[in-house]
Amino acid sequence: MAIEAEKREFSVNIVGAGGIASWVLHGLIRPARRFAQVTGSSVTIRVYDSDSVDDDNVHHQNFRPSDVGKTKVDALCGELSEFQGDEFSLVACEWDVRRESDFEEADLTVVAVDSPDARELVTKSKKSGKWAICTCAGDSFMFLTEESSKQAVSMVIENAQKGASCQLPGAISEGKIEAGNMAVAAVAQTWVLRSLRGMSGEEGAKVPVSRAESTVLGTLGVLSESEGGGI
Repeated sequence: MAIEAEKREFSVNIVGAGGIASWVLHGLIRPARRFAQVTGSSVTIRVYDSDSVDDDNVHHQNFRPSDVGKTKVDALCGELSEFQGDEFSLVACEWDVRRESDFEEADLTVVAVDSPDARELVTKSKKSGKWAICTCAGDSFMFLTEESSKQAVSMVIENAQKGASCQLPGAISEGKIEAGNMAVAAVAQTWVLRSLRGMSGEEGAKVPVSRAESTVLGTLGVLSESEGGGI
């Protein structure tokens, strides 16, 4: 009699639900669900954010006009609820990550919120598992991981501006919206999926390198420790 293989359970934390994270989740949910189905595993994604959707958010974040007034996590998880099942689940967490007790232990954590404090907390907590940090400003973005240089990480923690929008001042009111947030979301999505594949036993599942990039100018610099962390 064959012995049934133990079902693997994977979990992902997404800290934030705005300009970057809303695109990460929308891009992630379909292939992550399929990954779970094919590998016979389960994937749980928890999304943390206390903000509500406002009119400006609809112009550059992955929300609908009908979402205005809802909490961001409820709007996202509600819209995507049909993808949930035995192998895949979404958990809406309507609060910000300010201390370790605010988030669950996970295999992977993506920080996609404009909070240097949340970034620092995740990088130092064992509950985070492997982590990635996403930041952007207009057409440019930075994607950082545990492989990033200390100098690069300090740029988004010690020297970062709190409450910085992913759009430049005046971009929304003047209709000059850029897509750096969507570009870094695609990198983060790939990092999560390939990390899951590696943890499931796939050999050679390379993950995206840490880097600074622009949708207009291209790669601005590789930020991995092994590459010298230059920009």
